[in-house]
Amino acid sequence: MRVILPILLSLVMIFPASLMAQKNLMKQHNDLSRFRIGFSMGLNYNSYNLKEQIQIEDRGVLLEQINTQPRWGLNLAMVNHFKLNRRFAIRVLPGISLEERDFNFYFQDSSAIKRKIEAAYFNTPVLLEMRSEYYKRGQLYVLCGPQFAANLSPTKKVRDNPDLLKISSTDVGLVFAIGWRMFGDRVKLSPEIRYFMGLRNVYEPLYTSHSGAINRLSSQVLSLVVNFE
Repeated sequence: MRVILPILLSLVMIFPASLMAQKNLMKQHNDLSRFRIGFSMGLNYNSYNLKEQIQIEDRGVLLEQINTQPRWGLNLAMVNHFKLNRRFAIRVLPGISLEERDFNFYFQDSSAIKRKIEAAYFNTPVLLEMRSEYYKRGQLYVLCGPQFAANLSPTKKVRDNPDLLKISSTDVGLVFAIGWRMFGDRVKLSPEIRYFMGLRNVYEPLYTSHSGAINRLSSQVLSLVVNFE
């Protein structure tokens, strides 16, 4: 009896603690909160889907070819996560994207001019998240949905520099992403690959020579980001 009593007392003390630990672990992995916030940061690789019209003459100079050179940029965004149920959620990710693309204009006289597009976008993606079951403190998820963007770069800068190409002040397109959410003790860390496909022609043929040689530019952005929640 003297041996059994301390054992029973120990069990009485350990059992509630065990239940609490199990409850916290279930809460962590089942993610019971309906809303949470965080931030994300990463790199983007920018290009355009280009449709050109070559053999354009301007001021007696014949343009023969245009090609694009993708460039790297930066992403910084806020994460707003709205849980719908066990498998689905809505994610709203307002943030800033710094982007740049280079263009090479090749002329008949063998000369070439490098021009560029610089943009600072305020993006607002509204994405539906579909996620898998938990596996070893992790979870696979995919995202898709529309993204709306406003170009914050000043028009005057483009107007005063003939080597800068002008684009419209807004863009819209679709986002597709895949990521892996890792559950730590205090934070959820989610590396993610994201692709933005622009649906609009953002090019505006103003302020530079041979501007009519480009018929259409639609954005293509591949991003590598990490979300902290």
